[in-house]
Amino acid sequence: MPIDQPGLYQIPLNEYIADPCPVPSLSASIAHALITESPLHASMRHPRLHPGGERDQSAKADIGTIVHGLLLENDESRVMIVEADDWRTKDAKAQREAAYTAGHVPVLAKQMGSIREIVAAAKSAMAQSELAEAFTPQGGKAEQTLLWQEGEIWLRSRPDWITNDHRLILDLKTTTGSAEPTAWLRTMLSNGNDLQAVLGLRGIKTLDPTSRCQFVFWVVEQNPPYASSFVGLSPQFLEMSEHKIERAIRDWTDCMTTNTWPGFP
Repeated sequence: MPIDQPGLYQIPLNEYIADPCPVPSLSASIAHALITESPLHASMRHPRLHPGGERDQSAKADIGTIVHGLLLENDESRVMIVEADDWRTKDAKAQREAAYTAGHVPVLAKQMGSIREIVAAAKSAMAQSELAEAFTPQGGKAEQTLLWQEGEIWLRSRPDWITNDHRLILDLKTTTGSAEPTAWLRTMLSNGNDLQAVLGLRGIKTLDPTSRCQFVFWVVEQNPPYASSFVGLSPQFLEMSEHKIERAIRDWTDCMTTNTWPGFP
């Protein structure tokens, strides 16, 4: 059943991906497609406008997905360990597809050791940071969904961690490159993660107008030495990204109102 009241919800990831709003809603990934490509591309990737279109990256069998589960929720329930040297054999491929079908994340057994090292290093970095108190079961919750309306449209966001006082949104990103902030910012822009930041902040502000929330990316390297960085965005950077999300909201509103999804001009 669709959720027809704005609010902060604890719902399964697959329900969020499917879009629980009364009408097709705008997410950060769809906003990024609107801005960098076209409304036609955005519509093809939206799960309600083109079933099977929008693919959440966490559904892929990658290290980042498992690190998310272990770090944010101490949860290995979705992990399916496969005893194989690689994914090239027929049997390994079959096990991987079976894991996907069952909603699990397949991983080669030999990779779990390094994954646990990543998680341990990330936990150590967090414990030594000024955000340590916020990242506790008493300080906040993982994987909450923000749903709200602006005018005639619905919007949605699913930050990795929101503190109970709504003063901080923490979003975990793993990278095969460097977590050095300046280097990672280029990756952030190319992936549209800045839109994820401003959309999450916009949702919190709408649902809790008294909040003074900040957004921080927790960037974790997937390769030794598994370093972490904590990256906030300057007011100037946030203002630039706000202009981008405003444009996406205008475009989405026009397309939803007219039910037209143009390609490139």
